[in-house]
Amino acid sequence: MADITTTYLGLELPGPVIVGSSPFTADADKIASLARHGAGAVVLKSIFEEQIAGEAASLERYSDYPEAADYLHRYIGENNLERHLELIAAAKSRVDIPVIASINCYSGGDWIEYARRMADAGADALELNIYLLPTDMNLSSDAIESGYLDTVSRVTAAVSVPVSVKLGMRFTNIGRIAMEVYYRKARGVVMYNRFFEPDIDVDSMRLVSTGSALSHPSELRNALRTVAMCSSQLPELDIAVSTGVHSGEDAVKALLAGASAVQVCSTLFLHGLDVIGEINGYLARWMRTHTFPTVGSFRGALSFREYFDKNAYLRVQYMKTFM
Repeated sequence: MADITTTYLGLELPGPVIVGSSPFTADADKIASLARHGAGAVVLKSIFEEQIAGEAASLERYSDYPEAADYLHRYIGENNLERHLELIAAAKSRVDIPVIASINCYSGGDWIEYARRMADAGADALELNIYLLPTDMNLSSDAIESGYLDTVSRVTAAVSVPVSVKLGMRFTNIGRIAMEVYYRKARGVVMYNRFFEPDIDVDSMRLVSTGSALSHPSELRNALRTVAMCSSQLPELDIAVSTGVHSGEDAVKALLAGASAVQVCSTLFLHGLDVIGEINGYLARWMRTHTFPTVGSFRGALSFREYFDKNAYLRVQYMKTFM
């Protein structure tokens, strides 16, 4: 019988499918349903720094007091945090799978204290999503990365639970960032964060959002090569693949590349919660067909270190196709 259990961030998961931060993980009833459908863990819907700042700015317009901005920011932030802490406690009382708290931020400030209180509330781990889209051309890449990594250091030092960092894919050397994150005591990384991609309406001359906010299976390829490289050189760092995982076959690909788990969200919107069981079922059947008794017996079998043809991960593919 195939054993699909896996380990992520030092946590035992009954299966490799983690439901990512989304409306599906916004209340305890939904989380209980995800567990019944076979989710191995859940990442709670994030607290967004931009949302808190936006709500505070909106209310500040109606105040005549200059000190109102700081008060409103603290009040709204505390209110959002309290709801998140209540969700952690409610989820932990309803399910046996790991419950991972989530912070989506782009600056320092209160987030370190937020992380500490989430851990104290019973979260099994913390996913740190540092939303970083630089706009200042005078800011060097070293300065950007230094600030990014400083936030990781401060969070991991503040909490006793394991921390994963959700990475964007636009760093010059994503492997180096993963290594630096690991050196700063993070237990894992999530690849990748999908940033908003605006378009331009030429008639109204305004920025618009086009296309679907949901991922497509073809996006999985953005992560496979990097996962294969990082899992070879940083075997102690757990990797979860997010973006593009829509099926059992996608999950197997990620695990073969060296991932410890996969995060799903878009496929749940498209196909419903039953897809979690379908992914688990496909994985178990595939393992039996290929006589793998456990996930660990094949995880990373196609990583850069293990795969027989190293050139397959390099530019030689382009040369063979177009030359």
